Amino acid sequence: MPELPDVEVYRRRLAQGGLHRAIAKVLVPDRTVLRGVNGAALARALRGRALVGTGRRGKHLFAETSDQTTLVMHFGMTGVLQVDGQPSMPASYVRLVLQLADGGALSLLDPRRLGFVTVVEDVAAYCQQHDLGPDALDLRVGDLRALLRGHRGGLKAVLMDQSLVAGIGNIYSDEILFQARLDPRRPASGLDDAEVRRLHRQLLRVLQLAADRGADPSSFPMGWLMQHRNDGAACPRGHGAIRKVQLGGRGAYYCPDCQS
Repeated sequence: MPELPDVEVYRRRLAQGGLHRAIAKVLVPDRTVLRGVNGAALARALRGRALVGTGRRGKHLFAETSDQTTLVMHFGMTGVLQVDGQPSMPASYVRLVLQLADGGALSLLDPRRLGFVTVVEDVAAYCQQHDLGPDALDLRVGDLRALLRGHRGGLKAVLMDQSLVAGIGNIYSDEILFQARLDPRRPASGLDDAEVRRLHRQLLRVLQLAADRGADPSSFPMGWLMQHRNDGAACPRGHGAIRKVQLGGRGAYYCPDCQS
């Protein structure tokens, strides 16, 4: 599932190659991608305009248009944003195409059809309406400390709660906790100040490095859990074996010997 680093890659892709190009035509091959807007209204909002700025809150990508409305994109479990070029997936996976006046295109591809697009006038109101917490990369250590101490759930569950902190999902919560040497089952409110600071440092480091490396796990350090995320695999630190446990209906991977 696309998490914050993946969506940040898409945001950068759009910012670097998709802005200030007039939209000539809006094609919606699969209308299940639309939320709160129909195809005609989406076309009216976008056709003849250009995207002029980008933003992101967690897993949501925002693209401001030249008339100050905002296109919202969420990528579900398998969505990808493509700027120009041939589709990287079969044509049947194309859910939205913005054909550009210069001959290029912006395309949303999504095999499992769980992503969506809409347009809004007020991004802040949209985030509030959808109960999105602060973006994970915007968290200061004091914010994280207050967030953790206000909740009795386990660390992994709190990190994945999009109403508390937006952008972290199953895979990156495991990685962050592995790098911070914290057991995903630990009560969030039980961390001391040193542990909170360590968690904050690793949260920022993991998410930023992942985004900088294109959210491509094959390019991540071999010392990361993501390269060894299998039940019974050797811990990359040499401290025993990786174990899988079920937490809140999700599989959590961690090393019992070096996460406490």
